[in-house]
Amino acid sequence: MNSLLLWVRAASVTLLLFELVLLAIRFTHAPSKLEMFWFSCTLTVVAAAGFLPSGAMTLGIYTLAVLWTVGMYACFLTVERKPWAWHAAVGVALLVFLIVRVIGLSRTLPFYLLFTFLLTLLSLYPLILLAGICRVNHHPLLFLYTAATAFQFAALAYDYLAIGSGLPVFRLRVFSGLFYSIACGFLLSQEAYLQGRGWQSLHIRLGVQEKRLRQAHSRLIQTENTLLLQDRLIVTGILAAGAAHEFKNTLALIQTNAGFALRRRDEPSMHRALHLIMEQTQSGGKAVTELLDQLLKQGRERAGTVALKSDLDLLFKMIRTGCRREGINLSVDIPDRMRLTVRRGELEQVLLNLVRNAMDSITEQQGISERTVEIRSYIAEGQAVIDVRDSGGGIAAELQNRVFDLSVSGKQSTGLGLFLAKTLVERNGGSLIYIPADRGSCFRIVLPCA
Repeated sequence: MNSLLLWVRAASVTLLLFELVLLAIRFTHAPSKLEMFWFSCTLTVVAAAGFLPSGAMTLGIYTLAVLWTVGMYACFLTVERKPWAWHAAVGVALLVFLIVRVIGLSRTLPFYLLFTFLLTLLSLYPLILLAGICRVNHHPLLFLYTAATAFQFAALAYDYLAIGSGLPVFRLRVFSGLFYSIACGFLLSQEAYLQGRGWQSLHIRLGVQEKRLRQAHSRLIQTENTLLLQDRLIVTGILAAGAAHEFKNTLALIQTNAGFALRRRDEPSMHRALHLIMEQTQSGGKAVTELLDQLLKQGRERAGTVALKSDLDLLFKMIRTGCRREGINLSVDIPDRMRLTVRRGELEQVLLNLVRNAMDSITEQQGISERTVEIRSYIAEGQAVIDVRDSGGGIAAELQNRVFDLSVSGKQSTGLGLFLAKTLVERNGGSLIYIPADRGSCFRIVLPCA
């Protein structure tokens, strides 16, 4: 047995010297001097453990030194730059060992068992770090090094326990030191280790970075899915509010037609008003579908030529009736030959929405003498322009730049009307803008001429 130990020690010394010379040669070419330092420390300390005397105190302290050195190297490889918990754990174990040694209980079997248990717990930390590297990079040499490290920890723990428990003493740390030196020699022989940036010339760190990138990508996908769900909920809310707004406009038309019928006692006018009420009632049931078409599709209605004055004459009459009921004077100035290329139903919705906003703005103002709404149309630069003016309170200065934004309103409402109006006008190839006025408000619709 002694001759075998002698040969094993001789082989360990030979390997250690060769590897230290190789490390010295590569020192100037190593980008990471700190990595080379910790690798050299683990190699030297583990190999030297086979030459220690079989004293309990010496072996116990040296085992802690081996654990601490290998743990620091594992921390460096896993980019653990501040392993304060590891320093504290090894320090506490060393303090316990020294205190028990001072009070004279270090030679008892319970203490040998307790300290062996502490050594086993401490060895888990570097082994877990090394196992994590092996999971990322499935290279045989990485598994070989991790196995050699685990064998070294187990040999030191067994040798220490055998001193105080009566177990056979095999000096396993001598054989484990040779195994560890062989594993380190394979590392040094592969791809000029320590001339790169880690195990297998950056493979380790690239694997760790790849894992982090995959985790970051997964988090980004989760965040994107969450945002998509929020967007869908927002769109659902917009569509629901838009459907309610469109249905509200339909009810306003029905109310206007009913008022028109009450004011006109002759039977033809009442019949025509009741017929319009029936049409608007039927269209109210399709408000949600038509809103979806207006926002997301091209809509069912095709753009065509609309004679603004004659084709919308009935709409203007109904609007005039509603204005009279509120004590508002409506003025309509439209040239006879004004023709637009537009979807008629959508233009009617926009005009009705703008006029109703103007009426609300006027009725909210108390004590104003002039209560007027003006619809004026003309040609400018080859485009048809429709201005809707009112003598109401206007729009606050802080809201003028955001008046068409979603959910922005100067009154207690959804803020969806102007947003939808602008959407409809732009879908017909035009534009809707707000023009500040000295008194009241002015909304300008610009559409292509026919």
